[in-house]
Amino acid sequence: MAMRSKATRATVADHVEKHGGDEEKFWYGALQSLCGPCHNSIKQQQEKSGLFRGCDVNGRPLDANHWWRK
Repeated sequence: MAMRSKATRATVADHVEKHGGDEEKFWYGALQSLCGPCHNSIKQQQEKSGLFRGCDVNGRPLDANHWWRK
């Protein structure tokens, strides 16, 4: 029996690059769609810590600044 994942509707337009109050970046910068829980937990945690968590299919860290990649 195949597992099925539940899709969650995106409700937040998230800034891919932090705008830091720059109106040009805020209004015209790249956006991505996220659900509220992901934006308010995973995304904010990444922005505050400066780390991009997770790994690719080969087990390599996704964060280019991860100590393993140096």
